[in-house]
Amino acid sequence: MADGDSTASRRRDLAFALGIVAVAAVTIWEARKQPRAPFDPVGAAAVPIATAAIMIALAAVLLLRLWLNRPTRGAAQSLFTASEAIDDSYAVRPAMSWLAILATACYVAAMPAMGFMAATVAYLGALGWGLSDRSLRATAIVGAIALVGGVGLTLGFRALLIDLP
Repeated sequence: MADGDSTASRRRDLAFALGIVAVAAVTIWEARKQPRAPFDPVGAAAVPIATAAIMIALAAVLLLRLWLNRPTRGAAQSLFTASEAIDDSYAVRPAMSWLAILATACYVAAMPAMGFMAATVAYLGALGWGLSDRSLRATAIVGAIALVGGVGLTLGFRALLIDLP
């Protein structure tokens, strides 16, 4: 076994890499079904396919390190897995990463009912408020950023003729 790696951590790395390969393969498969636009030489599928290919390549590096019995853990500890703050200047809240994923899923689910602009303003506001110190000043700043972000993204996408829910 490689230095610093436990059997459990290597199993998690293997499951993670195989999961990334599976999700990326499905992404490539589904992106290939996108119709070609007559005015776009690259096509709508280019970015998802390229991103999925990069993810497969990175997962392949991880799988190769596992196969060669090389360590997959770095010396630095992730802030998301730490239970204490390094100093008192900020609070480490590992649960916020899970709440951000849940908020993103709710944002996508609410978009058809609320519309893009309202859902985006609500998402940016809720996520920003959750990540802030929740003071009155921070809440006002987050609200302004959410409003400008939601309206700005909507206007930007419409200017690019992108159909929104």
